[in-house]
Amino acid sequence: MATNFQYDLAVVYRICPAMARTAPAVFGGDKLLLSKVALDSFKAALGNLRVKIWVLLDKCPPEYEQLFTGRFAARDLVLERFPGIGNRGSLIRQFEILAGQTDAELVYLAEDDYVYLPGTFEKIVRFFRERPEVDFITPYYHRDYETLPMHRHHQFELQSAGLAWKTVKATTGTFAARGTAFRKTHQIFATMLQKVLFSEMTDLGVWYALTKYDLFNPWKLLTWPLRHRFFGWSLFSAWWVCWRQILFGPRYRLWSAVPSLCTHLSEGTFAPGHDWEQDLRTLVAKEKN
Repeated sequence: MATNFQYDLAVVYRICPAMARTAPAVFGGDKLLLSKVALDSFKAALGNLRVKIWVLLDKCPPEYEQLFTGRFAARDLVLERFPGIGNRGSLIRQFEILAGQTDAELVYLAEDDYVYLPGTFEKIVRFFRERPEVDFITPYYHRDYETLPMHRHHQFELQSAGLAWKTVKATTGTFAARGTAFRKTHQIFATMLQKVLFSEMTDLGVWYALTKYDLFNPWKLLTWPLRHRFFGWSLFSAWWVCWRQILFGPRYRLWSAVPSLCTHLSEGTFAPGHDWEQDLRTLVAKEKN
């Protein structure tokens, strides 16, 4: 890996004041409290890495901006304020920044509702540096990988930093990438939430186009639209929008840490293998005190 970059990691962090309906009850509907807890865990997870961070503040009151100015040095922080461009608007801006930046070879796409374990990003960076063939990493080992038959497939596995890293089909909008790979694929990611007939392109559809799982299985193409609508629609939309990548583009592998290094703050989706609920109770109590 090249060593002439000023930073170890370039991050674009998307945040808005809207509270998801599925947010854990421990936050009592307070999005600012959730944002503080999530950001504190994110900052601790960076460890001693040199990090450049862009923050996309979508319709955020001043106290959200202060979360970042109070935690990051001005030289490492770029704030961009928007009047309400929504999820797709902030996604597109996130992709533009990370595809164009030259501060770091490794990039991270962050959402505002994740909690991390300390040292997460040092382990991610170490894995990238040890394994030049790795292009995409998710620190979030989703419960669906173990519970949904659609996620079952042959997995490759590597070891690094005391963790198993396994290949998975897809992940959420929170993931890390090698800059060279992201620059080649950011236009594929930019199709996320694009209008497709009567619905829109799913994040799963984007990952299908890149990892190429299930796309050439006739049985799944024929039966999933009837049996598993979301998975069926994702397969269809991947072909509809990204057929050139599917047929002519390279196949990428997405690696996930096992056990998970973070979790999504949504009821029913906590990553297996760790007592996240206890962590949240502790973090919320600390913040309130």
